[in-house]
Amino acid sequence: MKQHKRLLSLICTLAISASAALFTHHQTARAFEGEAYAIRGATIVTVTGATIPKGNVVVRNGLIEAVGAEAAIPADAKVIDGAGMTIYPGLFDTFTSLGLPAPTAPEGGGRRGGGAPPADPAQAFLAQMNAPPSNAGLLPEVMVTEQLQVAADTFDQQRAAGITTALTAPRTGIYQGQSALINLGAESAEKLIIKAPVTLNIAFGSARGGYPNSLMGTFAFLRQSLLDAHHYREEWARYNRNPRGAQRPAVNKSSAALQPVINGEMPVILSANSEREIKRAIGLAEEFKLKYMLAGATQSYALADYLKAKNVTVLLSLGYPQRPQLDDPEDEALRTLKERADAPKAAAALHKAGVRFAFNSGTLTRPADYLANAARAIEAGLPKDAALKAMTITAAEIFGVAAQLGSIEKGKIANLVVASGDLFNRDTKIKHVFVDGKPFEIKAAEPARPGGPGGRGGPGTPGGGRGPGAVTGGSAPLAAGNWELIINAPEGQVQGTLKISQDGSSLSGEITTPFGTAPLKNGVVTGNDVKFDFSLNVQGQQLEVSATAKLNGDSISGSLAAAGQSSSFSGTRKPN
Repeated sequence: MKQHKRLLSLICTLAISASAALFTHHQTARAFEGEAYAIRGATIVTVTGATIPKGNVVVRNGLIEAVGAEAAIPADAKVIDGAGMTIYPGLFDTFTSLGLPAPTAPEGGGRRGGGAPPADPAQAFLAQMNAPPSNAGLLPEVMVTEQLQVAADTFDQQRAAGITTALTAPRTGIYQGQSALINLGAESAEKLIIKAPVTLNIAFGSARGGYPNSLMGTFAFLRQSLLDAHHYREEWARYNRNPRGAQRPAVNKSSAALQPVINGEMPVILSANSEREIKRAIGLAEEFKLKYMLAGATQSYALADYLKAKNVTVLLSLGYPQRPQLDDPEDEALRTLKERADAPKAAAALHKAGVRFAFNSGTLTRPADYLANAARAIEAGLPKDAALKAMTITAAEIFGVAAQLGSIEKGKIANLVVASGDLFNRDTKIKHVFVDGKPFEIKAAEPARPGGPGGRGGPGTPGGGRGPGAVTGGSAPLAAGNWELIINAPEGQVQGTLKISQDGSSLSGEITTPFGTAPLKNGVVTGNDVKFDFSLNVQGQQLEVSATAKLNGDSISGSLAAAGQSSSFSGTRKPN
């Protein structure tokens, strides 16, 4: 009996010891489950609550674990000394094509039979004009999630500017596809998606030579496709009510993709900038009872009260109109001068009228200018807290993710920006960025190019300040490289490429646009001013085009002039 009691006591002791060991193991595993980080002693701008003058933020497993003046720092956390620094929520860019491959020219230069493109640019242009109609940009069923391509360094420049989340979709065509909201990390594309689809993006420009080839044709196409979607819904509703003995309707992918849109379940983003475009876009949306918001809206300063009355949400572009490179600045129309001067006032006008808005980068080629142009909006009358909300919590609310992003609160995704001071100050530098709880290195500023001090924090620096670096001085700057262009054509934005080789101050190379590829002529660079010519054979007539532009580190902007008309363009140099 005594032996039996001794054995029972031993078993109990072993069980208790095993339980204690198991509990300790669980506690240890929990403590080291995922890397933890703590930013200690920083000013914390929570956005949705009071600013904490000196506090800690703890991050674990991609989420904010704790935030506050007394937030305990776990023993296993990697600690960042935040003394003298300020923590902000990660910023949103609400209308982009980030993570998408650059568009390529049609195989075979658009020729019916395919094969190698003609060597003669004029023949390439005519081949494109005679090619069968393309449905690119006309298909609402296109999903951006099927096109995302992300490498480790894809979003380096955006992160260095404090941008951690973006709405992305193609930027060409009429139906620009169903967008996705992504975090700008370095994981595989599917791991970066926060929400998809979010919106169907629609623009009113079209590529020259394509269908439809006019603004009136674009609106006619949109109306017809929406009418077709309504008819499709009615056909299937009739069939589903009584299928016996009835002919089954044919499945149409485009009309099917528009069902959430005409049912008010998926909002559309209408890209419009001028007063006229904005009113016509709203008219179309109201005609078909669409749930909608505007993107761009650079002239919304003139329509703020109208937009408030319509209860419109605006994704306001910070890509302000740029001064074109003209031989005689006095040739610029007074209206154009006024539009350029008024663009930074749009945010203040919308705020004063009570219009809900968030910011997007628009035509900016340098992510570093995103905050700089927001600072210009503040100088033009927008309260600083409203500017910050337009980049954080308001954007999160617009896209339905305010429970996950947009402010610094316990349980939210750890997208954080640690800056040396006030985010909108000229000399502030981004020191640390977290996306999904992972820290990312802010790349060191590039050394100044010969002859030029940097503006607002250094020349061409993704994270070392926010102004463009001036390229000045006696020696010619480096213009050589491959440039990706956005051309603001009368029918809408089109994309192109520019290849430049430089020998001293002489330039050679080629430019590719939707009209074909042409060699550069008379290319010259003086200081940071670039000039070159090229020609295209358009339906048997020679079209001479003159380009004037200005270099700003790894960005270029200017104008293309031909036959008395001009179009502005901007571009970014691709990394080697």
